[in-house]
Amino acid sequence: MFRAFNRCSVWMADHPVMVTLFILLLSGIALLGYTMPEEVRDWFKPAPVQQVQQQKSEKPGKVREAPPDVDPISLTDADTILVIDSEDFFTPERIKALREIVEQIESLDYVRSVFWLEDIPNLNIFGLREPLIPNERASQKRLDAAKEKTVAHPLVGGQLLSVDGKTLLLMIKFDWLHVTDDDACTIGLKEAARGVAAKYPGADFSFLTTGRVPIYLTAVRTHNANKVKYQVIGYGMILFMAVILFRGISAVIIVALAPMFGVFLTMGFIQFLDFQDNPFNDVVLPVLLSLVGLTDGVHLMVQIRKHRAAGLSGRDAARRGVQEVGLACLLTSVTTAIGFGSLSLAHHETVREFGYSCVVGVLLTFIAVITVIPLACRTWLGRSIHVGYGKGIIDRHLGRISVIIEMVLKRTRFISSLGIGVTAILILISLTLRPDERRANMLPDGSEATVALNHMDRAMGGLEHSR
Repeated sequence: MFRAFNRCSVWMADHPVMVTLFILLLSGIALLGYTMPEEVRDWFKPAPVQQVQQQKSEKPGKVREAPPDVDPISLTDADTILVIDSEDFFTPERIKALREIVEQIESLDYVRSVFWLEDIPNLNIFGLREPLIPNERASQKRLDAAKEKTVAHPLVGGQLLSVDGKTLLLMIKFDWLHVTDDDACTIGLKEAARGVAAKYPGADFSFLTTGRVPIYLTAVRTHNANKVKYQVIGYGMILFMAVILFRGISAVIIVALAPMFGVFLTMGFIQFLDFQDNPFNDVVLPVLLSLVGLTDGVHLMVQIRKHRAAGLSGRDAARRGVQEVGLACLLTSVTTAIGFGSLSLAHHETVREFGYSCVVGVLLTFIAVITVIPLACRTWLGRSIHVGYGKGIIDRHLGRISVIIEMVLKRTRFISSLGIGVTAILILISLTLRPDERRANMLPDGSEATVALNHMDRAMGGLEHSR
């Protein structure tokens, strides 16, 4: 393997034109991923299998019974949950306001249905349907009795109405053919409800929206905002570290080019895998690959600068540098890819996709480092990379790490046993961990969806229970 890698590195150093064409080829494939990934995926889709119609059996099949003609009740399939807060809903004015709010929301063209207290079936002693909420003209005594009865109802107490009677939920479903704006699913509902509540001075309602759609919209907006923010922070840290390590502007540019090109390739290639809205891939992966590429690039650049300072030409220095540390960088990248590849065994789809993307990204970043840096060192950028050699932090302090290396080599058995033991202990600790994923973890603390979730945690035991 060592000889094969040496021959490959010598060939790359001696054929810069072919390396340039290879880089352009990879760039073209990545551009296809950015611009037309669907068309490329269609090329590799298998042809649809023609289904052969089987002859009907002569034996009479079993007759399936038709499902009962009933309207099923579900507290878990609402698109948006309108959370209404008030000191007491069971007053004549507030009941009238609630009914009008429901009517107003149901009149919106994009709202298919609103499920709330009055939709809960309730039978009296005669077996007749009786509404949980009495008429607004009822006496306060009857309203108080209805409140106790409503809270005690198994489908209402802690589900649609909090036990203290101060939080009420409206479960709203949308007709998606008429939804033209994202804000209509949140702000539009609150504006309609507030417009009705303003007509009733005694209806001191406050409104929040949460549920599947508001949580998704908030997560997407936060994801898009953080994607640029953290990538800028990551790339800025890489440039800052490269400046501190190498000082020379040429060396900094060349070292930074490799991880940037690796990220460019990776983000284009993973588009072919059709991973949808994965926050790890958009935010964490670019920064992670940049650091991996910077690590390999630093090792390679240190060796090339060393040989350039010793008087070798750009081609010979690049060839010697790749021969000395290229294989070590390859093994490091392979082991890193294997480590990230273990994430593909996770049950969580997002984590599995992140593991696949990391494997692809680490390998592509290594290819970027091993091709871009030697090639750039042979251009006009590499003419002065050796200027300042011996004055940087790495150049002045690299020899001090030999003390640690010698200590490890003298105690190989002890260090190996210690590493295996610590690994075993950490594995045992990891087996005691339990998954604890909450919807609020992917949302900003101050967002409306998070505030509503926290309020429902306190009032009703959480979104999943209340839904």
